[in-house]
Amino acid sequence: MHTITRMLSVLLLGGLTVAANASSGRDGWQKRVPRCGPDTKVVKFIEYDEGTATAGATPVSIVTYKEKKKKGCWIDVQDLHPTQSAVGMGAAACKSGKITRKGQDGKLDEWLLEDNRWVPLVRGPGGRFYLTDHHHLSSAVYNAEIPDKQKKLYAYLIRDWSRMKEDAFWHRMEEEHLTWLKTPDGRTISGKELPSRIGRLQDDPLRTLSAWVRGSCGYVKCNPPGVTDDDAEGTCPARYADVACASAYFLEFTWAEHHATVPEVQAALAEGGACSQQAPLDQECLDRQRAKLAQALPAAMAAAAAPAARAKPGYNPKAHDGVVPPCE
Repeated sequence: MHTITRMLSVLLLGGLTVAANASSGRDGWQKRVPRCGPDTKVVKFIEYDEGTATAGATPVSIVTYKEKKKKGCWIDVQDLHPTQSAVGMGAAACKSGKITRKGQDGKLDEWLLEDNRWVPLVRGPGGRFYLTDHHHLSSAVYNAEIPDKQKKLYAYLIRDWSRMKEDAFWHRMEEEHLTWLKTPDGRTISGKELPSRIGRLQDDPLRTLSAWVRGSCGYVKCNPPGVTDDDAEGTCPARYADVACASAYFLEFTWAEHHATVPEVQAALAEGGACSQQAPLDQECLDRQRAKLAQALPAAMAAAAAPAARAKPGYNPKAHDGVVPPCE
């Protein structure tokens, strides 16, 4: 009888555990992955050269999904320190709406768990975590209409420079192309002048325009490692196979600087088109900005294909129309 009682107790506890996990829903991921902290380990990179659509003959270093799950962690978006001064707030706002719906449907955790949405971090002086990619995703999560406890991301640590002094740290960050130290107006700044958190990022409309030009194949960015030729069908590198795709550091910012020289783009943003307000985002401002950028897109596409842009990475000389992407 005692044995039967114990078996029933185990079954009951198991049922309660399943029920508890089901009721916790979208918050359950916190229990499966540790929080980022002083014990978070640096991931290992491996050389990837399996002849995919982007890797070609030159091996590239990647972090496998298995390695991310093995050593990864979760981090509150409020604890992220940016390594650039601005994002295209229009692009981030569109992602934010999608994240809001994912959260409402209970599918946000599953979506953020996908390999390409884990964010890379550097642990710097004072144990602070610096975000080296996915600033738009982080801004979108920050501004999504979801509970604060859901505003978290999966992350993996690529460097531990926590014992460095501040100046040496930022010198190393620049040396390894892990920070973009310019403001939207092109002014060079120091690492200490960067926003202290995601919620203080500025808006750079040219960064949104650059994303539209890239999406329209105005310049060609290489697909990430692991994308096979079959998977790459329809992407810009596949559609323009005779164009040398680029995987240069800060490619979108490089082209944003080029767009800034186009007279029609300058005219569209002459009266100021930035919408830096966050939490909540200024949707009226963003709508006006979207209309201005849509007017400037044809000129930006033409300038991207012009001979004057030939030295830019990912240059595509084949002029064609641009497409304003839908904002879901």
